Amino acid sequence: MGIGILEADRSVRGQPEPPASAILDARPHDQFQAGHIPGATWLGWEGWCESAPDSAGPVLAQGGYWGVMTTASAPLLGRRLAAQGLCGDRPIVVYADGPRSRGREGRVAWMLLYLGAPTVYLLDGGWSGWLAHGGKAPIGTPSPATDHFTARFQPERRQTLRALRACYRAATLPVLVDTRSQSEFDGEIQEYLPRRGHLPGALLLPFTSLFAPDGRYIPREQYLSRLPEGARQATSLVSYCEVAVRASLFALLHETYTGQIVAVYDGSVMQWFLEHDLPMENARS
Repeated sequence: MGIGILEADRSVRGQPEPPASAILDARPHDQFQAGHIPGATWLGWEGWCESAPDSAGPVLAQGGYWGVMTTASAPLLGRRLAAQGLCGDRPIVVYADGPRSRGREGRVAWMLLYLGAPTVYLLDGGWSGWLAHGGKAPIGTPSPATDHFTARFQPERRQTLRALRACYRAATLPVLVDTRSQSEFDGEIQEYLPRRGHLPGALLLPFTSLFAPDGRYIPREQYLSRLPEGARQATSLVSYCEVAVRASLFALLHETYTGQIVAVYDGSVMQWFLEHDLPMENARS
């Protein structure tokens, strides 16, 4: 099982290798309805998460503000994926729209890999890249034919609050990579949060630095040069952001370029800051 990158021009020419069982549009649903890659179906990450606890307050109760993956059983999740037309033994292509989508394709692709998809491709350049290479944009909502997907959790791809708390107490935290902006990392914005900043000792690699000006992913050598020094030789990496959307794209791009699987902390900052026994650092620390 693994992750790959598919060039938009090759996709326009119908040359994904090997042929994909499905193409998933991970953009917001209204954007999908306005036009999408032929044959694509929509899959939003928000519908695969637990509800935020009451203690999180009304803001985090909104869709898209809580990233903890659902605790539904593997058989149930497999049936949901099969109903999307996904096959458990054939590759899947996922796309969004470059940096505008803030990593939505990464979150969906990460979820599929965590649930046992054999191979997932990210479409480089996304929707805008598809259009730029002459791709058509049909309107409407296709009805996927139900397939068969046996979900098998891949625990090495996910990090949990429980495990991180244990590591923190034992002073054995893995190398943490924060993929938010500098101002988020420093705790200078998001006034609605009661605690702001970053997880202890985290390294910063802003999500926006993963993209070239044309919206494509930066090449391998450029990526490696931007990777924080402390993450280059680390044997264990964990990525996070607000709700593990930007963090998921970083994790999969890192895996593509280095072969190293990065565990994604799906609870991310939104879950961590609710735990008052766990510290956060900021520019004033």
